[in-house]
Amino acid sequence: MSERGVACRRRTGEDMISLLPDHLLCQILSDVPTKTAVVTSVLSTRWRTIWLSTPVLDLHTHDFPNFTAFASFITWFLELSKGSSCLHKLKLALVSERPIQDISSESSSWDLAFVRGHLDPYYFMTQWIDNAVTRKVKHLDILYPWIFGMMPLSIYTCVTLVSLKIQNVSLADTENVSLPRLQTMHLENNIYATDALLEKLVSCPVLEDLTVVRKGDTVYDFEVLRVRSQSLKSLVVVLIGREWWYKACRVAVIDAPGLKYLSLKDSKFTSYVISSLSSSAKVDIDVSFDVDIDLATDRSVVRSFFTMLSSVRNMTISQTTSEGICVFLKHEPLPQFPYLIRLHAVLYNADLGNLPNILESCPNLKSLVLELSNLKEEELLILSSSVPKCLRSSLEYVEIKTPIRGVVSEIELVKYFLENSAVIKKLKMCLRSGRMNEESNIFVQLLKFRRCSPSCEVVVEELEDTFQGLDFLLWF
Repeated sequence: MSERGVACRRRTGEDMISLLPDHLLCQILSDVPTKTAVVTSVLSTRWRTIWLSTPVLDLHTHDFPNFTAFASFITWFLELSKGSSCLHKLKLALVSERPIQDISSESSSWDLAFVRGHLDPYYFMTQWIDNAVTRKVKHLDILYPWIFGMMPLSIYTCVTLVSLKIQNVSLADTENVSLPRLQTMHLENNIYATDALLEKLVSCPVLEDLTVVRKGDTVYDFEVLRVRSQSLKSLVVVLIGREWWYKACRVAVIDAPGLKYLSLKDSKFTSYVISSLSSSAKVDIDVSFDVDIDLATDRSVVRSFFTMLSSVRNMTISQTTSEGICVFLKHEPLPQFPYLIRLHAVLYNADLGNLPNILESCPNLKSLVLELSNLKEEELLILSSSVPKCLRSSLEYVEIKTPIRGVVSEIELVKYFLENSAVIKKLKMCLRSGRMNEESNIFVQLLKFRRCSPSCEVVVEELEDTFQGLDFLLWF
């Protein structure tokens, strides 16, 4: 279009986005849910059919009055656009708001499709997914309600698939799994025909991002999780639930030397076999040691778990995991973490006394971030007189993320770091108090502490009330 034409359109008040060519408008609409894209059809004659050319179908049953309308729209869209070369993304969420037994006979909810058999959502879903596979879908995202739907076999051999996210589905057994381009896979609360099928699924040759979730009270039935991958960069494993509801996962085998991020959230303490973990991997541990640590045999399992993580440089441990560590420390020291540089830990107030023992296992630690839980004013903090090696030679940064209220144990903790950290460069904290004079008292106490490092900078920020939004630097 000429410059004169553009200037003319500006004078007539037409929006500039409508001047874009159709393929760019389709690209813009591809980044929003289909419901939003459809709304643009009322903008002008130009926009009336643009959304029909988008290679994306992103719908939720909440967008429709019932399942019949939902199914009719999808079938109509796929039929209308069947001449298109490909379907870039298919994202469908079928969510039942109420249990089937709570649906009255007069209800017009799409849930009736499950109850009365007038419509079979699984049949429709199979047709839609097969259609998408035929049209070279790249991103497939399927969410079922608490009722499980069987996935068609075509998803196992979709050579164009880049991302697969499925929740609450059943996966039939097959010998042939070929997903050569799959990079992202999220599996949540699914039923797998066999453990071997699950292993095949997570063994795609270029897979980089894998999430496996099993939580809630529904019956999920894999006992062994095996993840062996040379390409995997991120792995998230979530195993939460009441054991009497499901067959507990007994073993998780992880062999992925290229991992950059590993997250384990486990309420029952699965037996882990972790090998070839890169030192550059960031590890988040939220594991409940559901064993009798007083028994030597059970302690060996915990010891083995931490030994398998001993090569990492960056670790976060949850409050639950810290509690288990402190029980373990009553019997023996933790394994050494000679490469650990950054540690983020959440600790109960009652477990703070074990902090020096935890740090003793991290001889080269440089950065420590602490979150404190369940602090009580009357509790004293008794820390070991011995000073861990990292405080004497490597620890440069300490942050207490939990706002300090002036509780005795908090002040003692700050004092401990200031008086024993020989090379610390910055200690960061924030104060929380309802009255200005209490904050002033905390400042006075901080100024009185002897410091071991002559260049230590204390940063106090995010003060509430009078000092809200201000940062203070205290130099010693």
